[in-house]
Amino acid sequence: MASSVILLLLLASAAAASDLYIVTSGEGNGAQAFGRSDEEVRLLYQEWVAKHRSSRNALLDEERRFEVFKDNLRYVDEHNAAADRGEHAFRLGLNRFADLTNEEYRAKFLGLRAGASSRSRRALSAGSDRYRLRAGDDLPDSVDWREKGAVVGVKDQGSCGSCWAFSTIAAVEGINQIVTEDYPYKARDGRCDTYRKNAHVVTIDSYEDVPVDDEKSLQKAVANQPVSVAIEAAGRAFQFYDSGLFTGSCGTDLDHGVTAVGYGSENGKDYWIVKNSWGEDWGEDGYIRMERNIASSSGKCGIAMEASYPIKKGHNPPNPGPSPPSPVKPPTVCDDYYTCEESTTCCCVYEYGKYCFAWGCCPLEGATCCEDHYSCCPHDYPICNVQEGTCLQSKNSPLSVKASKRTPAKPYWANPGSDGKKSSA
Repeated sequence: MASSVILLLLLASAAAASDLYIVTSGEGNGAQAFGRSDEEVRLLYQEWVAKHRSSRNALLDEERRFEVFKDNLRYVDEHNAAADRGEHAFRLGLNRFADLTNEEYRAKFLGLRAGASSRSRRALSAGSDRYRLRAGDDLPDSVDWREKGAVVGVKDQGSCGSCWAFSTIAAVEGINQIVTEDYPYKARDGRCDTYRKNAHVVTIDSYEDVPVDDEKSLQKAVANQPVSVAIEAAGRAFQFYDSGLFTGSCGTDLDHGVTAVGYGSENGKDYWIVKNSWGEDWGEDGYIRMERNIASSSGKCGIAMEASYPIKKGHNPPNPGPSPPSPVKPPTVCDDYYTCEESTTCCCVYEYGKYCFAWGCCPLEGATCCEDHYSCCPHDYPICNVQEGTCLQSKNSPLSVKASKRTPAKPYWANPGSDGKKSSA
């Protein structure tokens, strides 16, 4: 009994020391990968749920999720045990994908599919000569645009499948800083300014393709600026990558857009520094180092097949200046006695018969009011999971967001003379 308690305490402290619960076998303890008790696995799962579930999904079939987690844990354990024996140059961890099968991961988080027209265009084009490697070119041994201020923090695309946009934006951010030594974007919470939505704050002149299937020309391009690249990220090893030089198995079915922001070498092995868009909890603070200069001309996971970069020659347009004052929108009318603020939804808090005697305000427009009379869900996640406090896209969907809380509605006379728009449920 005492040994079991000690084991659980050690497990808890090890898990707390790492956000990703990197599972290691330790020297001389390779059997750990195959000898975990159900109690130990359940504890790991509960700790993983506490960290990741509220920010991504709350699935109704909890036991099914646990079985998937257990299978992924076994895979991670076996890989890291092999890494301890020197069979791999990289390690895996239980990141936020740990309760997804590989099929679910690919369906929800991979989105880039190079079309036939794109492949045909690149096949017919030799690519730009701007960064084509020529005899006598002397390239630096290593480059890291993060150290030069040309790369901003790692973003999280969520499950919207917009990896190509994050890849492109990172390349544009890079060339903008290199040319203008300025990066004006500063993130802050608030409502979007519609007056500025068409303002050109950062511009580029054009874009070009790196010569296809040419890692040396890609190296030359990355030595000059961050480059948007496409890779195949469908493999299970890529899904759970945590650290090290990625040498895992992958093909050239390009399904994910990322950005090459540097390159280098470690212990005689060359690698690319690649910025992902799955948040800082994935990989090496949101990055992956992928092996470089491999035997295949397409590069690791096809990284040299579809590489492009923006061209920028001058400064950005002048600042558009302050926005004019926004028109005041009328409040949302609940009934003859209560209103909510603009762009919100009235939700009944206390109902008796067919009448509502108290209203609450959901901070979302066109929202679904949950039956607990306390929470509400956005229109694109309309299914309330009251027990978990989340909103699902559909009844059995694995995708969800956290439910919003209602606030008390205001008496109608608190907004005298206003003709509001009725929106209630």
